[in-house]
Amino acid sequence: MSRYSKKHYEDVARILGHHNGPYADVVVPHLTREFADLFAADNLPSTHCWHCGSNRNVVTDCTHVKHNYGGFDREQFLAACGLESTQPDPRCEVGSHDGPCTPTCVPERRD
Repeated sequence: MSRYSKKHYEDVARILGHHNGPYADVVVPHLTREFADLFAADNLPSTHCWHCGSNRNVVTDCTHVKHNYGGFDREQFLAACGLESTQPDPRCEVGSHDGPCTPTCVPERRD
């Protein structure tokens, strides 16, 4: 069970996203990624889909639009703070590149 709620994530994103004081362009991105790491470690995705119960290690079709394993949404948090992730999606077929993954390098996303 996570120590943090969705409201915690939203409050931190709001504070970091609106900070524009001295050195904000250096400090805020660093702090934002530190918070993202903390939240992600605390709220790991489940091994089973919340919709259909299938195991994430066994590829199956879900009756819903996509599988939902929960967990902290790092990309959404960084976007709410005004940042983009520079880490590629672990399912990326391109490998190393700058910026977030797109459907081009992750053709069939099964979140």
